[in-house]
Amino acid sequence: MYAGSGASIALYLHFLPLGRVGDGRGIVLKDHLNLVRAILIVVSWAGVIAMPVTIACAVIWNLFFDAGFYHAGEARYQVDLTTGMSFAEIDRVNAGIIRFFSSDESLPQALQASGASPDVFKQKEILHMNDVRGLVRGVEGLTIIGLVIEAIVLGASLATWRDGGRAMLMRVLGIGSALTIAIVILAALITFLGFDSFFLTFHEIAFQNTYWQLDPRTDHLIQMFPFGFWFDAMLTIAFRVFIIGAVCGIIATLAWMMERARP
Repeated sequence: MYAGSGASIALYLHFLPLGRVGDGRGIVLKDHLNLVRAILIVVSWAGVIAMPVTIACAVIWNLFFDAGFYHAGEARYQVDLTTGMSFAEIDRVNAGIIRFFSSDESLPQALQASGASPDVFKQKEILHMNDVRGLVRGVEGLTIIGLVIEAIVLGASLATWRDGGRAMLMRVLGIGSALTIAIVILAALITFLGFDSFFLTFHEIAFQNTYWQLDPRTDHLIQMFPFGFWFDAMLTIAFRVFIIGAVCGIIATLAWMMERARP
């Protein structure tokens, strides 16, 4: 036990109510330590489970607002040829979409405010984008919840740093990073082996209508964001989540090695 633990225990005993002493105080102290240990276990597992969800949602949410990512993918698939729009026009449409995701404006209003034609998309495409905005906000909500959970984990570990908090933080980072990397590997396998089926199933589950069933011959939305764009997006998400998970794992490993080296 660390020296700081003795100080904290002494402080705790000092504030115990008067009455029974000796064994009574030892029992109360033991109950207190067991309660702290139980809380740390619950908090640590919440942090482990929340880590991959938080990292993935944060990466996905960031891509929804990344105009550079939009442009790079559209240029790769030469969507100017299929849409009949110049890339200057397409970039304005991208800006309108991002504005739409971050506001309560209608899609035509957001497009017009960004200098694009408000009539780029048909009614069915607009209705689908309303659903997509709901999905984006759901991802944002999950990101915030996950960050709150991880903040609680950090706060609990700092508050009990010498009574198990330090070990808890290393455990959360270590197991959480391993879980994150395992999920990334699974996602990569799904992407390479059956992304078309996954993409179809995702839409059937996420959207309770047929607005997402667009015509690539006439609908600008699917022309701007073809199947290949989403395949690349999946790989980009997997790569970025893997990097963040690996960094967390490295931090946990280094912390564990430093702990083992302590006299």
